[in-house]
Amino acid sequence: MAKAAPVPHPEKQLERLRQALAKGLPPVLLVTGANDHFRAEAMELVLAAVPADAELRIVDAVELRAGGAAADDDADDAAADDETEAGDEAAAAGCPELQDLRSGGLFARQTFVVIRRGGAWWRLHGAAVAAQAARFPRGSGLVVEAQKLDRRKKAVAAFDREVEAAGAKFEFRDLYDQPYDRSRGPEEGELCQWVMLRAQRAGVPLQPEAAWLMVVQVGKAPRDLLAEIGRLRAQTGGKPPRPLGPDDLRQRLSCSFEATPFEFADAVLGGDRRAAHRAVQAMFARGARGRDGKRIDQGGVLPFTASWLHRTLATVYEGRLLLDQGVSPRDLADRAGVRTFADRFTAQVRRNDARTLRRGLLALRHCQRMARLSAEEPDVLLEQFLAQWFDGAPIPTAQELEL
Repeated sequence: MAKAAPVPHPEKQLERLRQALAKGLPPVLLVTGANDHFRAEAMELVLAAVPADAELRIVDAVELRAGGAAADDDADDAAADDETEAGDEAAAAGCPELQDLRSGGLFARQTFVVIRRGGAWWRLHGAAVAAQAARFPRGSGLVVEAQKLDRRKKAVAAFDREVEAAGAKFEFRDLYDQPYDRSRGPEEGELCQWVMLRAQRAGVPLQPEAAWLMVVQVGKAPRDLLAEIGRLRAQTGGKPPRPLGPDDLRQRLSCSFEATPFEFADAVLGGDRRAAHRAVQAMFARGARGRDGKRIDQGGVLPFTASWLHRTLATVYEGRLLLDQGVSPRDLADRAGVRTFADRFTAQVRRNDARTLRRGLLALRHCQRMARLSAEEPDVLLEQFLAQWFDGAPIPTAQELEL
């Protein structure tokens, strides 16, 4: 069996769709894929391409509550395999949408039927579509949009290949947040590059690090990212003097009020107590998000924050030891295995000496120990850590706590 070709980038698919629609809507157009945002953008293009004088019927298949797919499978197969005219008529008779398409419009020469969220609809009627597509009136057509289209029936699979070969099937996958080469940073991944592209189009160009910060804080959903880009445009007037960097976004992103464990770690190692304190308050008052952009359960905020901070402190400590051993600053990130935000890592290493970092690791371990053994609120424990880090407050030992 031949290996399936990789699905192209969603933006390339949208451009291919624009070019296809410029020639007119085909008799059957299929819009599929896991990413609902890009499917929605594709459907906007499709609906805009429907001639103004055509009759248009849009059907939400989920609202139809189509049922009985399993019971109708055999009937659909029989209708699709029957090559007689009677068989074709039987196939169409069980699908009102196809009847509307075949009978044509009452007041227009062209008719288009659009099935939204049509996965279950296609499972029921895909064989009928395959049997009837050649009989659609000239200039009319069917559009089916769904996350996935069932291809288990031979007739449907063959028809699907025909539609794809005709250039009338478009699949929209999710953007990859990490590059294929994992030695490269996430700012080189598809998602970050797409954010930069859309921000550039909106008149608010972003530096790669700023685009990735937006992904970390807002999440991976394109719709949310575009909304945030829109807010940035409104705040800047669409005319920033230069591409916005991470510091610019920290002052502007509405989602930054939620804060993230990554912001907290950056503030700690950057010596910004005010930002660290603000991050603690925001994480426990408004919630926090993890690396995947998903909201962290309130009970998991402290463990995740402490785990990430420990990892960051340990990596910076390793870099500091290398620096003290005479390793060139420009080689620190590579020697420490840091692949993203290398300049920031080097700055953190140069800012914090080995003694400070060792003490920070001890303070963090004490914070984690107290989270397990005391009833203290997690935000209070992090505030205590900040006092120990910034003010040199004493760090109790296990013996002092009689543990």
